[in-house]
Amino acid sequence: MAGFKKITSALISVYHKEKLDRIVKKLENLGVDIYSTGGTYNFINDLGVNVKAVESLTGYPSILGGRVKTLHPKVFGGILARRENKGDLGQLSEYGIPAIDLVIVDLYPFEETVASGAGEQDIIEKIDIGGIALIRAAAKNYKDVLIVSSMGQYSRLLDLLEEKDGGASIEDRKKFAGEAFAESSNYDTAIFNYFNINGEGKARISLNEGQELRYGENPHQGATFYKFNNSPSNVTLANAKVLQGKALSYNNMLDADAAWKSASDAYHSVSHLKTKVAVSVIKHLNPCGLAVTNNILRSLELAWAGDPISAFGSIVCFTEPVGKEIAEWFAKKFIEIIIAPDFTADALEVLGKKKNLRLLSIPVKEEVTREKLFRSVSGGMLVQDEDEGLETEFRNVTKIKFGENKLNLTKFGVVACKHLKSNAIALVTENEDGSFWLTGAGMGQPNRLDSLRYLTIPRFNMKEGVKIEDSVLISDAFFPFRDSIEAANEYGVKYIVEPGGSIRDNEVIEACDEFGIAMVFTGIRHFKH
Repeated sequence: MAGFKKITSALISVYHKEKLDRIVKKLENLGVDIYSTGGTYNFINDLGVNVKAVESLTGYPSILGGRVKTLHPKVFGGILARRENKGDLGQLSEYGIPAIDLVIVDLYPFEETVASGAGEQDIIEKIDIGGIALIRAAAKNYKDVLIVSSMGQYSRLLDLLEEKDGGASIEDRKKFAGEAFAESSNYDTAIFNYFNINGEGKARISLNEGQELRYGENPHQGATFYKFNNSPSNVTLANAKVLQGKALSYNNMLDADAAWKSASDAYHSVSHLKTKVAVSVIKHLNPCGLAVTNNILRSLELAWAGDPISAFGSIVCFTEPVGKEIAEWFAKKFIEIIIAPDFTADALEVLGKKKNLRLLSIPVKEEVTREKLFRSVSGGMLVQDEDEGLETEFRNVTKIKFGENKLNLTKFGVVACKHLKSNAIALVTENEDGSFWLTGAGMGQPNRLDSLRYLTIPRFNMKEGVKIEDSVLISDAFFPFRDSIEAANEYGVKYIVEPGGSIRDNEVIEACDEFGIAMVFTGIRHFKH
């Protein structure tokens, strides 16, 4: 077999030692010389396996509190020596350097240490130096050396040793080498991001676990989903569990993210209910339904009633586990995805009859994630902070003031409008039981007057028994002219919320006073493209 090499010597230096024992014993059975240092040496020695200390090879002890153990020519020479190069082999012989055929490394857990809230000195000490150098050296010389660069590869290495009787082909070594450089790149990205507090014109992202999607925005476009390797939160859509259904598409991923975020944000926006459940219904990234009540079925019914026509083929997200009653509610409805923190066994049995329906399990999103948003343009990348964590201060600007009960509803309305594509107008309503729901939505229009007249109001008027004069109208940005106020007045709107900030704010406020409309400014714009 071309490029096949038997492993005769190995250097092992790892942080995580779980499942390492089987590899070590297999190497012993194969007659492989094992070199190690520090805690890994003690672990192997305690197994009763013959192991040589790196210190006996280099003639130097581990120094500087363990910061320097393997950084020595007698270690790296044995890894980097080109076996087909007579000069390299001559120098190995001249300086008594053994060739190393296998390097097993598992790096210090830098990201986990940062995430734990450890102090700066502890974090700095978890920046691996020797391990990264070993990985890069062994990967560079993949023609002669097999590199295992993380604990996640232990089982694959063991399978390889079993299957090929202690050897590896050039294809095996090159594949492991590529993964090793990905590991070192991810590691360096995490360290860079720790130090890159203010950005200063530089950014690094690390993407892993590429998953081919069914297609992109259209069937003729290919698409792949990657997970961020250095996400600041573990509660992300990327970590959702897919419980059933056909493969996801590019559009499905975007809509699922929008559903999860809008339901979670709506949940966090409501504080007056002791028990609360939020449900969002998403179509093409926009909430066509959103509700928060004290009962999961009630929330679902109100969210669906927000726009039952658009809800066909939608994505529905719950902030509470889904049981059999909710599962049966969907029996005669077509939807693409259901998202919830969990599903009961009975619910899974019922929903399992819809073979193409996808079920995703994920906890409610944290109120503040500190995630960055990335979007590509031709030849570059745009990066911005997530639109989150802002405490809205409502400022009454008209003669008629908002009451406290309307301000609670307004907080929910601002969240609902935030998740609509600009130019966005939302109408939200409170029911007698204290539940909130999205009763009208206009989005994606080049001007907000059209969003109000031709989308928000017609959708509101589809609902029976809901009074527009008791609802609150929210705009995602300021009204540049009084024409939108005039239109709102035509339909009977009595409460309006907008950020303010227009050069014609006074004109808009005067129009509200003229028509007896109460208006508050939030001072915060929520554009969404």
